[in-house]
Parts: sequence; C-alpha cells; structure tokens
Amino acid sequence: MMHISEEIGKKINIFRKKKGWTVQELGDAICKSKATVSKYEKGQISLDVDTLYDIAAALGVSPEQLLYYAPEPEPVRQEDAVPSFFQGIRRLYMYTFDGRNNSLSRSLIEIGGKQADNTYKVMMYMTYDDVSQYQHCENTYTGRMVHYDALTRLVFQNRDTPMEQYTINMLASYLDAPYKWVLNYGLSSRPFMPIAAKALITKKPAAETADFIKALHISKEDIRILKLYNMLAVTG
Repeated sequence: MMHISEEIGKKINIFRKKKGWTVQELGDAICKSKATVSKYEKGQISLDVDTLYDIAAALGVSPEQLLYYAPEPEPVRQEDAVPSFFQGIRRLYMYTFDGRNNSLSRSLIEIGGKQADNTYKVMMYMTYDDVSQYQHCENTYTGRMVHYDALTRLVFQNRDTPMEQYTINMLASYLDAPYKWVLNYGLSSRPFMPIAAKALITKKPAAETADFIKALHISKEDIRILKLYNMLAVTG
C-alpha cells in the first residue's frame, strides 16, 4: 500500500509543479494543511477517494491521471482480440522530429481499459523531456484507440484546447514488430496551421542516437511518394 501511495504522491507532485503551485497553494485549494499535502506527495498518508477527486479537480486533471497502474496488463483486456503489436502493452513511446525548433519531440501513450469491441481508452502526454516524469509535458490528450482489420486508429482530444484533435493511423498492427511508422494529423500552434507528420512508435524508450533522429526527418523516399500521389503517406 505504501508503494501505491508513493506513486500517487509522485504524480500529485508533478502535476502541482506543472501548474506552478506551491504545496501551500494546493493545500488551500483542497482545504488541507501544507504538512498534510506534503505527506500526500511523499506517500506517507493514504488518500481517500474524496480527497483524490478534490486534488484532481484543483490541479485540472482527471482522477485517473493520478492513479497508479500496475505493470501487468489489465485483466479486462482480451489479449486474443488485440493485434499482435499491442499484445501485453500498456505504454507506447512516440517520436517525431520538430522542424520548427530542430529538436526531437517525445510523447507517451497510456493504454487503458476496454470500452467496447476493439475499442480502448487511451491517454497521451506530448512533448516531455524526462520519461520518468512524462506527466510534466506540454500537452495532455484523452481519447480512444480502435483496432480494425487493416489498421489501428487513435483519436485524441486536447484537454485544454477543445478545437484540437490529434489522430494517429498505424498500418498492419496485426504484425508484431519492435516499432511502427505512423502518420499523425493535428494542429500546430506555432504557427497555427493544420499539419500531418510522420512519427515512430516504439514499445520501449528508444536510444536517441544521431541516426535515430535522422530517420525521423522527411526522407527522399517520403518526398518521392509525396510527388507521386500528391499526398504525405507512411507505408511501413
């Protein structure tokens, strides 16, 4: 139980700092003392459900974002109905190269419980620096993942910007592999414009070598296909 309380406390600490609040400010928002909030963050006190919801509301996140999830796949998931690439996977790591500032952009996708046939709840944390604190990111999205025969599609909604939806299409998810190239659609805010971008999704954090980052750039083959079809496409 202490381990779970510590993990929840770490998440509270991350989201509090992301909001720019002090321990005292969070305490004032939920009518708790500074000492009590500090003990919550250190995992020294177990949270009751009401307080968990109060903290989530104060920080502007969903209660699920504060919960601890064990590494094992959720029993509710029917593994035989899940494409091979997603078998036993709870987290995915997505990488793109951001040409606006010539840097690597990292995102983490959490796969939640089953909502309907072939449909699962997902959450994405976009643009973080430290994978151990991925919740400290620029944008947070909630959404759903749907498996079809030929592809898997993830559709996300930005939690802070209602007009922004982000879509990821992955071909041949029924074939297992360490990684998959995908095509993403969304909005750029700097400058503001609709965009499509290629990205790489992996099952484990990738080694961010120079060759790895170079592979994320638009290649000559990408340009050839673009000119051939007059469309940006990802086929592998």
